[in-house]
Amino acid sequence: MKALLSAVAVATGAITALAIVGVATPPPARDASAGVRATAAPASSTPPTSAIVRPGTGTASRAAADADSLQQRVERLLAHGTPRDRYQAFAVLARCAHATDFDRYLKSLPASPETARLRARYGDGSARIAAACGDLSARQVERRIELVAAAADDGIPGAASAWIEEGPYGDRTALTQRPDDPLVVAWVEQAIERVLAATRRSDTEAIGQFGSLCLNWEKDDVARVRLLVDAALERRREDQLKAMLN
Repeated sequence: MKALLSAVAVATGAITALAIVGVATPPPARDASAGVRATAAPASSTPPTSAIVRPGTGTASRAAADADSLQQRVERLLAHGTPRDRYQAFAVLARCAHATDFDRYLKSLPASPETARLRARYGDGSARIAAACGDLSARQVERRIELVAAAADDGIPGAASAWIEEGPYGDRTALTQRPDDPLVVAWVEQAIERVLAATRRSDTEAIGQFGSLCLNWEKDDVARVRLLVDAALERRREDQLKAMLN
């Protein structure tokens, strides 16, 4: 989808979207359980285990859920079958994927006194990976893309943005390494469509992404969406570093 919006159409669309959201229909309050945004590594920005439990369950049910293995927790959420539960299952799986990504990132930093300090604080990472991934299999973690895509299509707040931030089919590097790949181009078109659809639903996170697309209207679509993915990854890693050092 080359140059999806002209400069005039984009400016008009931005003003209209903001006016609709800010004046006519303010964004609905997000359900705390549905709005769980997955973050990597055991960090303070990652929702606690109890946040994954379905709203309305009692203390005994929450205790039972906490005793579940991560695999059991995901299976239990998927067995419920609701869009919100699927999004919460995504959050569990994404936490593992993001922890693994952060581990690779930290260990790939060039040597320096600051890097040495960070690595000393981080340790070898095995305990952190174990806490985030537990008994989850690689195939289960890969399934997070399917789950968050379904949640986005079901209109769960934040899901469209979360789907985009995972990158094309879970591979963010594809936007840089294979920008002309037809599969990547098709994914980018779908990403823009999902941002627009979620913005119309007053999804506050999608509205922020829509604003970024508008501000960078002069770039091609792949470059504009790559900015969204890169910005989200940078924010997440900053959060992970802060949580590790606190």
